[in-house]
Amino acid sequence: MEEVNKPQISETKPEIKDVEKKPGLGSKIKEKIKQYRRVLSVAHKPDKEEIFSSAKITGSGIIFLGAIGFVIFLLYYIILSIAGA
Repeated sequence: MEEVNKPQISETKPEIKDVEKKPGLGSKIKEKIKQYRRVLSVAHKPDKEEIFSSAKITGSGIIFLGAIGFVIFLLYYIILSIAGA
């Protein structure tokens, strides 16, 4: 008779990998405070030139979006008046 090759079962138990513990709430808070301190140490009060530059960019953006809205309104008004509605 032929012998059937049976898979050999390892008698050693598989190693359990070390499970990393999740950081607790206290360490998360400490890490956030470190990040906030780093940002505050880099931040500075803007001078008048930076404020003026930001105001120009913001104002031009508002005017640009308003112009686009006005053009859309005019196109809508013209199309409705041509269609006779």
